[in-house]
Amino acid sequence: MLKLRWEDVDLDNRIITIQSFNTKTMKERHVSMTSRLANELGALWEISPKDNNVLVFGILNNVKRSFMSVRKIAGLTDVRFHDLRHSHASRLTAANIPLAEVGRVLGHTQANTTYRYVNANIETVRRASAVLDALNKIDEEKSASELIN
Repeated sequence: MLKLRWEDVDLDNRIITIQSFNTKTMKERHVSMTSRLANELGALWEISPKDNNVLVFGILNNVKRSFMSVRKIAGLTDVRFHDLRHSHASRLTAANIPLAEVGRVLGHTQANTTYRYVNANIETVRRASAVLDALNKIDEEKSASELIN
């Protein structure tokens, strides 16, 4: 994110390209922007020097201090930077995005890595029991002969 340059931001199509040399897997990937992010990046572009080779966020050093300042302003003093990835993965899962797709969005090559990012919450376990209830209801409506292979 900190190495993101304007040439990697396609505001018209709402796509961010993460260059291969900026990833752990050394593979280029594309990330879709939400409307909110597209609006914020559009506003940043308007006040930028409009040079595609310039860093989007302009942070060259003191990343930790910058994040600490923003965190304090937002009133989120107990949030760590890496928590944002976990929140993103959990929200995608809560929206019923399959784990394989969540992993691809996060840039994971191994499913086990994605599992570490997804936190099951009360809604997750409620959805699981609702699915089982629905299956049980279907089974109850079937006759005994239909249930036997």
